[in-house]
Amino acid sequence: MKELDPIVAPEGAVTARYTPSRIPDHKGNPLIEALPPTLEDDAVLRALSSRPRFNEEQRSWPTSERMNMLSSLSRFMMPLQQQVELFYSLENMIRSGYVGRAPRTPMHAEISQKLYDLQHSGEAFDQLMAEQTPQISTALIGLSGMGKTTTMKRWWVRMKDTIYHSATNTYQVPVLHIELPPDGASVIGLANSIFHALEQRIPRSDYVRTYTKGRPNAVTMILNAVKLMHRHCVGLLICDELHNLLNAKVNAQVLMTQLTNLCNTTGVPLLFVGTNKAARFSGIALQQARRSTGEGIATWDRLVPKTAGGNGEWEDFIGTLWAYQWIKKPVPLTGAMRQMMFESTQGIIDLTIKLFRSIQIRAMLNGTETITVEFIEAVYKRDFKILHHLLDAIRTNNLVLLAKYDDIRPVDLDRHLQQAWLQHENLKTPRHSPLPDDMAFRVSVIEALMNMGTPPGLAEEAADFVIAEGKAKTVRQAVLLADSYIEKPPKTKPKKKTSGAAANVSPEEDPKRFDGNQYDYRRAYAYAEQDGTTVLEQLGLLGMAPAVEEFLVL
Repeated sequence: MKELDPIVAPEGAVTARYTPSRIPDHKGNPLIEALPPTLEDDAVLRALSSRPRFNEEQRSWPTSERMNMLSSLSRFMMPLQQQVELFYSLENMIRSGYVGRAPRTPMHAEISQKLYDLQHSGEAFDQLMAEQTPQISTALIGLSGMGKTTTMKRWWVRMKDTIYHSATNTYQVPVLHIELPPDGASVIGLANSIFHALEQRIPRSDYVRTYTKGRPNAVTMILNAVKLMHRHCVGLLICDELHNLLNAKVNAQVLMTQLTNLCNTTGVPLLFVGTNKAARFSGIALQQARRSTGEGIATWDRLVPKTAGGNGEWEDFIGTLWAYQWIKKPVPLTGAMRQMMFESTQGIIDLTIKLFRSIQIRAMLNGTETITVEFIEAVYKRDFKILHHLLDAIRTNNLVLLAKYDDIRPVDLDRHLQQAWLQHENLKTPRHSPLPDDMAFRVSVIEALMNMGTPPGLAEEAADFVIAEGKAKTVRQAVLLADSYIEKPPKTKPKKKTSGAAANVSPEEDPKRFDGNQYDYRRAYAYAEQDGTTVLEQLGLLGMAPAVEEFLVL
C-alpha cells in the first residue's frame, strides 16, 4: 500500500507507517502492512533474549552492591524452542486474522451488517452464532514459571498499543489482553473487561460509562463489546487466567461459548492462556478453542535433562545461567551440581533462577563466597521448604499428590533478597554493634537471624549456642557462626547454665518454666511439643494469636 502523507496521530496513538507485503493475501491490507515486519530467525532470538549486564570485576564490589546485581537475574531469559514457536505462532495468527478485515472492504461491511442485525433481532448471541465455523483460536497451557507471559509480552511489545489510520480515520488495536472473570461465568464481567481494555487504548473514549449506564443485560453488553472490537480492528484477543472457568458453579460452558462466538463473528483470533489447572476444563467449547488453522501451540512443560529424555535445553539453560556468579570464588558447573539444581527445581525456569540467586545470597552472607553440591542442597532445604511437597509430587509423578496442586506459583524470593540485604546493611550500623557482654548482643543476633528468615525458636537456639562458645567478638561474626550452626548443627550442643531444681529440665519437659513471662512465646513451642498440637493453636490459647475476625470491619 502506498504510504500516506505524514499526519500527526491523536494523543495516545501512533500514525500508521506501511511496509508493503509481497504475500498475496496480505498485499494492500493497511491493517497488516501497518504492523512491524515479521522478524527473521536471528532477530527473534535477540527479541527473546535478556541477559544481566555482568563482568568479572563486579565480583570485587561490596556485598550490598553484588546483592543488588543479583536482582537483575529476575529478567534473565534464554530463548527456548517452545518460546520461539510461540513467537512465530502469534505472528501468523494476527496476520491471518486480519485477512479480508480491512476497513471499507466487503468483508468488513458484512461483519458490521451482521452485528447490526444481531442487535435488533432480540435473539441470544450464542444461539445465532453456534453454526459458524470456528475461526483462528488456540490455547496456551502450561506450568507457571516457564515464561509464557514473558514471551507473549516480548512479542506484543513490538506491536504498538494503538495505530491511527488517517485515510479511514480508524484506530487499530493490534493486541487486546484481558483476564477472564474470577467467577468463570459472568458474561457481563467479560464485556466490562473488554470495555476497560479498549478505553485505555482509544484516546478520549469513555466506554465503561457509556455502555454500562442503565444496567443493560448481558446480551446487550457483549454485543456492544464485539462491536467495539470490530470498530477498532482488534488483531488478537488474549484471554488470560483460563483456569478461572473452573470457578463457575453452573454453566461452565457459557463464557467459553460467548468468547468463541465473539471471534467467529468478528474474525478476531483468540488465544486462551492458563496454567495446568485449566487442562481440567474438558468441555466442548475448550476443544473448539484448541482448533486452529495451523497455529496449534503445544502444552508448555518443564525442562528435562537429556538423561531423562530431554532435548538438551535443560543443560543449555543451566549452563548459560551459571556464568552469572557474583560471588568472590566462582566455580565451574559440574555434572553433580547440574543434577542437584534439577532435583531442587525440577526444571522449572522461574524456580531455577530464584534458587541460583538464593544460593549466591547465602554464600555472600556466610562468608564462604563459593558454591558446592552440599550447599545447593542446604539452601534448597532452607529457602524452598514451602515447595518441597509440590516438587516431590512432580519428581515422583505422584498423580494423587499432584491433584492437590492446581498449578505452580513462583516463590517470592525477592522478599528474602530484600531481608538479606537489610540484614547485611544493618549489621554495619551502631545499633548492631554491641559487645558480647552487652545485654543487647543476644537480641541483635536473634533479630538479624530472624530477618534472614530463621524461625524465632531456632534463631534463639543458634544465638545461645554461639554466645556460649565465646568465639564471636561482633554481632556480624556471631550471625555468620549462627548461620553455619543452623545449616549444620553439631551433634552435641552446650546447655545454658542453670541452678536449682530446674537445672536439668528442658522447656519440653516443663512448659511452665516460661509462665513467669506472660508474653514469652517459647511457652507455645513447649506446650505444642508436650500436647502434640501446633504452635499456632497454642499461641491462640495463650492469647498471643488473635482471630483474624478481630481485625476485620464487617
